[in-house]
Amino acid sequence: MARPKIFISHSSGKCGDEGCECAAYRDALAAHLEGLGCDTVVDRDVLRGGDEWHKKLMVELLRSQGAVVLLSRHALDSYHVMEEALLANALREANQQRFLLLPVVLPGVRRADLKGSRLDGIDLGRLDMVDWSPAAGPAVPPPEVAGILRPLVERHGALPHPRVTEYVASRIEGLSDHALRQVAQELGVDVIAYARDHTNYVVSTGLLSERPVDGIGAYCAMRKALTRLLPLLTDREHRRDVVDVVVPFARVPGRAAEQLRTLSDTVPSGRIALLEARKVRTAQMYVRRASEDPQPWRCHIAVPSPELDFVDSLVEDVGDYLAEHLCYGFHDKDVLRRALAQAEDERGGPVTILLNVRPDDELVRRLLAEFPQLLFLFAHDQVDAGAGAGAAGHALLEPLSWEPEMDMLRTHEEFSR
Repeated sequence: MARPKIFISHSSGKCGDEGCECAAYRDALAAHLEGLGCDTVVDRDVLRGGDEWHKKLMVELLRSQGAVVLLSRHALDSYHVMEEALLANALREANQQRFLLLPVVLPGVRRADLKGSRLDGIDLGRLDMVDWSPAAGPAVPPPEVAGILRPLVERHGALPHPRVTEYVASRIEGLSDHALRQVAQELGVDVIAYARDHTNYVVSTGLLSERPVDGIGAYCAMRKALTRLLPLLTDREHRRDVVDVVVPFARVPGRAAEQLRTLSDTVPSGRIALLEARKVRTAQMYVRRASEDPQPWRCHIAVPSPELDFVDSLVEDVGDYLAEHLCYGFHDKDVLRRALAQAEDERGGPVTILLNVRPDDELVRRLLAEFPQLLFLFAHDQVDAGAGAGAAGHALLEPLSWEPEMDMLRTHEEFSR
């Protein structure tokens, strides 16, 4: 998951044995920022023996998305704090204030003390400033810090689908910054000039945005971006990995994914989902989108046998799949119960059976009686909204109309070649 980097400028090295607690405030702030979803840059963590410490710290500051300047008595006259604050202020102004610069006034210092100090010329007083309460002590950082940092964390770190975003970002991280910026431009997402190590996350987030279309041939930024991006990925598996998650995230309605997740999370057994769809592959896309994970929920497409009774053959098909793929030949109900619970826990969602048939009451009753832990998703072009309504969990999923559905399947197949 992408986390914004916050540089902490301080002068705790000058505290000596004067009973000063600058180091304690520094460490408490670093821990607080980590808890808020940031990665902190503190000199003691990035410097190694023999490093050109000044140059390295400047590079780390340039790679950060924000800086917090701890204003202690020592910092007011510190040349190094002044230089770091100057660079942070320049980054803020050069990037339309998207770079966060937050001065934090420690106990023993007043804002008026900035006047006449080395920091006077930077005019930190015009920025949002936070006062660390003397009564709170180092253990309790000011609550205002979280409020000021939240937009930055949400923009760069609190990604809506962190595991999938990380997954796609890892597949494209080897591309040049120039190539990623071109893809970002197609997607209409902003990149940060001084944070090249973050561009792949920005592009990943843009690729995973919901982008509905009216039908086949309609303009789509996702298709344009994939057309530019995929030829640059030399690993065929990486190309397929990207397509397998990007297409359902762009096309499947987010509300439908939420319906499936709610059904999964709130109802432990007896789950039925209905989807008006022409193809069972559409149901696979819906499950992939609802999973919100690189490894989707386990799925199986149940197919009736023409040689057996329709309902009996579907029940048998599901039972054979579970015995072969989850129980490895064991036909024991207790073993199956434990195997299904483990699979749901590991994949974050239930084992899901996809059926391209119209559900009727007898079929639903038999399936739920035989396999209460499963989620059954019926995908058919003629769905009775009331089918399975007596189940403990029942959802009529938001569908795609005919052309958007065909566009989704066509797009996935075309870019998977």
